[in-house]
Amino acid sequence: MVDLWGIVWLGFVGYSMASQYPEAVEKLVLGCSGVCLEEKDMKNGMFQVKSVDEAVSILLVKLSFYKPAKHVPSCFLNDFIDVMCTVNHQERKELIEALHNNRKFADLPKITQPTLIIWGEYDQIFPLELAHRLKRHLGENAQLVIIKDVGHAINMEKPKELYKHLKSFLLDSRPHTKENSNGNIDKLD
Repeated sequence: MVDLWGIVWLGFVGYSMASQYPEAVEKLVLGCSGVCLEEKDMKNGMFQVKSVDEAVSILLVKLSFYKPAKHVPSCFLNDFIDVMCTVNHQERKELIEALHNNRKFADLPKITQPTLIIWGEYDQIFPLELAHRLKRHLGENAQLVIIKDVGHAINMEKPKELYKHLKSFLLDSRPHTKENSNGNIDKLD
């Protein structure tokens, strides 16, 4: 059994794996991943962008941060912008179109694994409403953590807080074990 952590697009992959292979996935963490996105959400005005083409042009940089990144070297930000906006531009456009087209919330399978949904309070890429929608869909198997004063780039804006929640969910809730002299595993708590 494995635990999966998928942020943004990788959350779609993680959710799909948890759905298709429930015996292989023990826990799932979804970070700002709009897996319950529906095609009608864009038409209904949930997003700041009005079309997939507009989303492709600004999606990953302009709307990713709630506040400008501090203490990040400009060379890193320049590389980030280059990779997110120019490298594989056509593939990114196709991915956004594929995620958006014909999606219906009613078609989203309900997974049973313990799931941590972690989201930025001011996420403009996948608005916070999608986190609440997913929590309602998964019910008691899910917990929702909203990180205050961050946007979509939770791993860059508040990495320490993000990792604190990841550690708590993935590691701290596990029973502590120790190998005994016979080579067997003993639970410590």
